[in-house]
Amino acid sequence: MTNKNNKEAVYHERSLFGRRQGRALGKERQKALDELLPEIGVSKDYLTLKADQDPTHLFDKPYDEYWLEIGFGYGEHVRGLMLQNPDKAFIGAEPFVNGMTSFLKDIQEENFPTNNLRLLMDDGMLLARSFKPVSLDGIYILNPDPWHKTRHHKRRLVRQENLDIFASILKKGGDLILTTDVEDLANWMITETINHGAFEWQASCAADWQTPPANWIPTRYEVKGAKGAKKMVYLLFKRM
Repeated sequence: MTNKNNKEAVYHERSLFGRRQGRALGKERQKALDELLPEIGVSKDYLTLKADQDPTHLFDKPYDEYWLEIGFGYGEHVRGLMLQNPDKAFIGAEPFVNGMTSFLKDIQEENFPTNNLRLLMDDGMLLARSFKPVSLDGIYILNPDPWHKTRHHKRRLVRQENLDIFASILKKGGDLILTTDVEDLANWMITETINHGAFEWQASCAADWQTPPANWIPTRYEVKGAKGAKKMVYLLFKRM
């Protein structure tokens, strides 16, 4: 059980806004949540927020690389990554119950192998703040909330204080991969990440950020698009 002090710290450090659950869960989703998440979920005790946790300790055997996806929605992307890369480990964070349970239901019904998967149904920054320095090979942040209003820009996931954390936990040459179909947010993420100084943008021409990377796995959101959204952009940065 998580100790009282850690519970207070985790609560204090959350950066989520809005409801975490929409409609009531069906029997299949509730079953997957009750049975599968305890097996592959990240324990709350792991969330020390002290930058001292080794991601390798989440798994039963070593893997070639360790990747984090913050806010994976319905899980299409992380699921595809697992199929493409059985030699790599993936840690996914999704705070919203409906997305998490949809993913859990799908992989349970398909008897999907989960040896190289660990999940947190909470704010992914809790994991990022807990990982020790130079411990991840890559981070995905796909279509984060744009927080359109100027007074809410401080809630955007890609901002200087969070980039400090990403720069710390990524290995040299590690990947920070961002996507959005919101033009203002794309400009914001490019500016924030370049100005941070620890990352190098890999684009040399417009086609580099207008075209999905090789073997890209589209998400449900990416296929559908948001109302009024423009073309998806793919922003690839390297930890210098």
